[in-house]
Amino acid sequence: MFMQIGFLNGLFDSAVQVVRLLDADLVLLSPARYTVPSEQRFDVKILDRIQPNPRVQSVHPVYIDRAVSEIRVMGYGARSIRAIGVPTDAPIFIDPAMNAKCAQLAQPNQILVDRKSKKKYGFEKKDLQRLRQQEVELSGKQARMTDWVEVGTDFVYDGTIVLSERGVAHFFPTRNGFASPLSAADLGLVILKDRTPASLEAARKEFEPLVGQGVQIMTKHELIAREIGFWARNTPIGAIFSIGTVMGLVVGVIICYQILFTDISDHLAEFATLKAMGYGPSYFLRFILAQAFYLSLFGFFPGWIASWFLYYGLAEWTGLVMRLTTGRILLVFCLTFAMCTASGLLAVRKLWAADPASLFR
Repeated sequence: MFMQIGFLNGLFDSAVQVVRLLDADLVLLSPARYTVPSEQRFDVKILDRIQPNPRVQSVHPVYIDRAVSEIRVMGYGARSIRAIGVPTDAPIFIDPAMNAKCAQLAQPNQILVDRKSKKKYGFEKKDLQRLRQQEVELSGKQARMTDWVEVGTDFVYDGTIVLSERGVAHFFPTRNGFASPLSAADLGLVILKDRTPASLEAARKEFEPLVGQGVQIMTKHELIAREIGFWARNTPIGAIFSIGTVMGLVVGVIICYQILFTDISDHLAEFATLKAMGYGPSYFLRFILAQAFYLSLFGFFPGWIASWFLYYGLAEWTGLVMRLTTGRILLVFCLTFAMCTASGLLAVRKLWAADPASLFR
């Protein structure tokens, strides 16, 4: 159950990791962009309509490319990669260290490499000096890798690079056809002076008439929830891992039932003696449920420790975001306890039905 829930939430967490890394109260995107990886854009001039509003602290465009973004490290084949174009003069990420690295992208040919990108790209992941010495081409032009960032892969992207707005124009001049490469943004980030929930709703109502029908305004949390909902409901992957969790629960019930049933069978004579002495069904129920509880503990903690190592190993190997949060730990514990309790209720029926007289013949 730990692993199935880990895979399921790894799918969701990886899909929204980029959004979570961004520092924004409101996010602007095209209404046709049904999920963040889809490449539907909006006119970047729309952001200029919001900037003068007194509620606004700053507004920044973000550019995301994959269709025209192809990277080749010398000695490896050319592969598509997610390229995220960001302003270098504004801290758009929550992580200050990541903002500091983006500020170092002084030249348009400089890029940052996601250390969690898959090995097939050929990026050096341990020695920074060797990374900077690697020869790399991005969309047919020479690029310089300056440092690492940590973003993570998902079920769409196997790797990520971060570059400046000037870098977007330099490497992807045809990303918008014959129009300027920076004339259309993928996401618009709005940071407000007052970041309370009430202020967010008030600001959104003020911005909607300004941007018109061509742009959708969502809070960061709404966008994350929409992305998770898309992967959970509109793709088979979410259903597969959900079914895997249920099957793990069912198999666990069967295994625990067999353990408890065998223990009851092995000590049926002792239980029958207690039954003949006058101990009632409630006593045996409490006794078996106590066994089930201890069984859940003895199974849960080793599973927790083993899953922690597996989560870490899978995150390093695949680049997916695998988080073993407190909520997920408690969920698995509750499922484990429910599983063992159900097994105990099934197993105690044999004890209730036993006739002490027949056991001593």
